[in-house]
Amino acid sequence: MIKDDYSAKISQEFLSLIKQIKDAKHLKLESLSLIDTAFKRFLGFSSSFVNSVSEKDLLNLMKKNDEIQGIQCAIGAALLFEEGNIFYDEEKYNEAYFRYSKAFNLISNIFVLNLDCELEGYIELSEEIAGAVENFETTSEDQEKLFYLYKSIGIYSKAEDHLYDLMNDPLKKEFAKNKLKEFYNELLEKKDEDLIQGNLPRHEILESLKASSNK
Repeated sequence: MIKDDYSAKISQEFLSLIKQIKDAKHLKLESLSLIDTAFKRFLGFSSSFVNSVSEKDLLNLMKKNDEIQGIQCAIGAALLFEEGNIFYDEEKYNEAYFRYSKAFNLISNIFVLNLDCELEGYIELSEEIAGAVENFETTSEDQEKLFYLYKSIGIYSKAEDHLYDLMNDPLKKEFAKNKLKEFYNELLEKKDEDLIQGNLPRHEILESLKASSNK
């Protein structure tokens, strides 16, 4: 209960600061200063430090008692995403992608590693970050993470799309084929309304399974 109350307090405080950052978006220096303050307040690192370390090292910095914390990943991802948006609006696409990529690595690992996350709105944030990354050329590693992310948040049609994209990589083709069949069979256990909401209705899944079995 104490942990829940603390997480809720942190979540509300952070979301309030994110609102300030969005409201000041047209003032680049003020926005970047607010983001840097938030990095230091909630993660204990400056923006420049977060942007200087590798994605692997950044993920390791999200650990507490040797366990990666979902809420830390979400907070770091949200701040990197806001930084990326500032540079994207200025058409500095390399700088924007650099931050989107780091944000995506953090947020996607919540789903890949099945982490708990108490940050309010992190599902919607995940979809926004995924959409930002999809505006750029993605790697096979990205596509695999996008599959897990969209599957976890119930956007099944996009999860399916990324498995098909993975089949274009000879090194991932067999993995993607097996994962696709497993994915379809998992979906058949769900309610029709959930499948429709995920934009992948039951009849399409059955047709795809039938087509794959005839190959």
